[in-house]
Amino acid sequence: MKTKFLKYSLCFLLISYGTGCDDYNQKVIEENIYVNRAELSLFVGETIQLTASPTDGTYHYSWSSEDPTVATVSSTGLVEVVGEGFTNIVVRGGDLSTKVPLTAVIRIPLENVVVSEPLLELLPGNKKTVLISFIPENANDIPAYSWSSENPDIATVSEGGEITAIDEGVTNIVYRIGEIEKKIVVDIAYTRPFKGPHILSAATPYELPAANFDLGGEGSAFHDSDATDSSGQNGNYRVSNGDNNSTAVDIEGFGLNVGWTGPGEWLLYTVEVLNEGDYLVEAQVAVPGTGSFHIEVDGVNVTGTIGVPDTGGWGSFTWVSTPEDKLTLTLTEGRHKIKYYFEGGHNFRSLKFTKK
Repeated sequence: MKTKFLKYSLCFLLISYGTGCDDYNQKVIEENIYVNRAELSLFVGETIQLTASPTDGTYHYSWSSEDPTVATVSSTGLVEVVGEGFTNIVVRGGDLSTKVPLTAVIRIPLENVVVSEPLLELLPGNKKTVLISFIPENANDIPAYSWSSENPDIATVSEGGEITAIDEGVTNIVYRIGEIEKKIVVDIAYTRPFKGPHILSAATPYELPAANFDLGGEGSAFHDSDATDSSGQNGNYRVSNGDNNSTAVDIEGFGLNVGWTGPGEWLLYTVEVLNEGDYLVEAQVAVPGTGSFHIEVDGVNVTGTIGVPDTGGWGSFTWVSTPEDKLTLTLTEGRHKIKYYFEGGHNFRSLKFTKK
């Protein structure tokens, strides 16, 4: 009985196996030749080594070029570009073949570059993209490039040349491509000289009109507690010289002097010092009564309160040059922000800087 059962079971398994084989579709594996480069773009005169696989000895490979005037290829797959144009590099093995497209151009080296803006003046927070032009324009041999900032605390730059102003100061943004280097000077400030530059030097005293305070507007270049122009004349001077943001300051006589002032108001001036050292600063002022002021350098009160004597009238101006020790400013070479701060109201015509 057991023997009979085993026989039937074996027969059933064999029948099932045979039926399964009939339903199974075998996959045909395609044979191909593979090359280490799918396509080539080379300069005339360049060479490159191509390799074909499989490398297990299945095929004996032969190499050829469809246009030997553009490129030649050795029996081992070494390609040499000999002329401008297009061709295919062909590798054969058995009944199989593979083509590698090759484009050949004449090398045109990059000789120089031009930056769109070698000097940038920006407000903190502003952005500007600098564009690069190649010389010659059709250069095709372009080395790797990079952007960097000499002081990222002042300005940063992206890989695409977008410069971001971070804080006040001056730094260089550097563009390098191969052996070529270009620097973009980035000058960041909240205010700019009006009718400047105002240059202080040992050569001669410099008189800076009060009405020529910086461009930059309320809170940056000046503070006026009353936005109304009481003189009715300011727009004639500042606006006619390109400044639409300072009409709150009361300027009289088409830039002659600043009037209608009060305690807490101030005016800011950007100066450039050529010769460092001590400078006597004098203020030309007028008041029927008494007034006062102090002077700040780069945000620091360096004079303390300076009294303005009774000049007998709003139009009777005099120079205040004492006490000399308080009105002597020690200035280093370079840029400085000079703030004239009204502690008591008076008319203000100009500042004069004399190197001691």
